[in-house]
Amino acid sequence: MPTPGTEDSGTDPTPVVQLTDLSVEDAWKGRSLSGLNLTLPPGTAAHLSADNPADAHLLLRCLATLSWPSRGRYRFNGETLPFTRYERLLPVKRRIGYLYPMAAMVRNRTVEENLDYQAHYFSDTDLARHQGLKESLVRAFGIEEALAFCPELVSAMEQRRAIAVRDILKEPLLFLAEYPEEFVGRGFFSGFIGEIRKILSRGGVFIYTTNYRGFGKELTPLDLRLENGTLVKELAP
Repeated sequence: MPTPGTEDSGTDPTPVVQLTDLSVEDAWKGRSLSGLNLTLPPGTAAHLSADNPADAHLLLRCLATLSWPSRGRYRFNGETLPFTRYERLLPVKRRIGYLYPMAAMVRNRTVEENLDYQAHYFSDTDLARHQGLKESLVRAFGIEEALAFCPELVSAMEQRRAIAVRDILKEPLLFLAEYPEEFVGRGFFSGFIGEIRKILSRGGVFIYTTNYRGFGKELTPLDLRLENGTLVKELAP
């Protein structure tokens, strides 16, 4: 079973996420994390909890390259990330999906146009597959009737499910989700978990927080715990 904080070996697959002595701060909220060491190989699911929910949010923001570390190293799929200019992180951002409380769609575009932005991540030869995947996800998450409208004209739950579909459409290598149950609703739990299984089967990593007891247990996730601003390493039973 993969273990947080282990070092690379010559025979092990390249980790998707590897943090080494990493520190990150949120000056606005007065939160900071330090001494973070974490290694997550391909196909890993991890449930993240914290003694302060703001700390879990900060770690996920850092993994999504939205909050930049103040020290240490973040390697993504074997490459050390260059936290010097935003533009240098764009190739990585396109490989990361992130569901978080403030996630939104472009307001003056229809829901379908918002979903179609993900097509820019695919080559011409993959566009047909992307279109097929979009149609399948739209049906699976019950947002067919929302496609023709701008986000503000559909229900809040339809907006959240559309945001989940949008990020799944990226076919991310790293999928981060804060309280995914609030995005998909109970009726779509199994469909969402099914899509996460596909990400894991492609060698991706899924890290999530949840208030719903038992959510994601089918994925046999690692249990990652933040206490006093640093990671406590423990494995799921």
